[in-house]
Parts: sequence; C-alpha cells; structure tokens
Amino acid sequence: MKGILPMQVELKTLQDAMEHFLEPKNAIAYMVRLRWPDGVIKCPSCGSSEVTWMPTRNLFQCRNRHSKRQFSVKVGTIFEDSPIALGKWLLVG
Repeated sequence: MKGILPMQVELKTLQDAMEHFLEPKNAIAYMVRLRWPDGVIKCPSCGSSEVTWMPTRNLFQCRNRHSKRQFSVKVGTIFEDSPIALGKWLLVG
C-alpha cells in the first residue's frame, strides 16, 4: 500500500517510541508490517488482496462487495474493540 508505509525507523529508547507512535500513521504502518510481513494486505472478512487504502479515514476497503468491507489494522486483533489508541498499545508491547 503505497503512501502508508514510511521508512522504518530504529527506536532505541522509550522516548523514541513515544514520539514515533504518537503519530497515528506510524502506528498503522508498524501494524501493517506486523500483520502482513509479505506486504500483501488481505481483507479479514473474505481474504481478498484486492484492497485499497483510504488515507482520509485511516481504513482499508476491500473491492469485493460484502458487509464489513472497510476495515482497520486493528480488525481481527486483540486491539479491535479497544478505545485506546493503537500507538499507546504499541508502547506496552
């Protein structure tokens, strides 16, 4: 997904991580690399790799027509129903 994967940054201290993950796009990019290490993002509902990135909403959208076609990197993870920001969760991981 072009546009959501900034260059990987080496985080040496907790302060570095706090500053990095404070920006939501960095937390999303990190989760994308963890969930889809091969770089092929797949819809958690149907498994399709025909997915587009919606930068204004920080969501992916599956091109197949079905309910739940829009999804975030948190869908299908322990973070899915958490109201806590992803960046804060990544600090404790």
